[in-house]
Amino acid sequence: NYKAFYSGEIDFAEWARRDVELWKGVSAERINEILRRIPLMNGAEETLARLNGKYKTAIISGGIQQLADIVKDKLGIDYAIGNRLIFRDGRVSGIKNYVDLHSKGEILRKIAEMNGISTTNCAVIGDYLNDIPMFRVAGFRIAFNPKDEEIKRYADEIIYEKDLRRILRFF
Repeated sequence: NYKAFYSGEIDFAEWARRDVELWKGVSAERINEILRRIPLMNGAEETLARLNGKYKTAIISGGIQQLADIVKDKLGIDYAIGNRLIFRDGRVSGIKNYVDLHSKGEILRKIAEMNGISTTNCAVIGDYLNDIPMFRVAGFRIAFNPKDEEIKRYADEIIYEKDLRRILRFF
């Protein structure tokens, strides 16, 4: 699925659908157990402890909403938006896509608007092509361990270390 998506054979929605097909029938409990074991990025707790209260924080992820919610709750993040796994009778049955390759900029606009903030007063952190729409509307952009050359063109700063504390010098 990964290769088919990145070669352009399928779009994001089809990639997500195919990936979730592999999980069909897995219980919600098992999914949550797996998601809770995913480690946080190095420095995430310290970084968010310093940013929370001073800034509104959000996760805008092309990944799974359930994982974004776990991270949001662990770190005290204000908002988490991702793609929601659908469960029927307590088992994975599909996915509802809210975040695709083109929607992160619009999602950022909506969060900013809800808080009376201009997107030019927003800082964003991203690592891949799907972050570019968000980078286009934000006032300050950090490419964090970029997985793609193109995102670097939109970044104000680039960080090549896997430690989120490296962003703190900008805040």
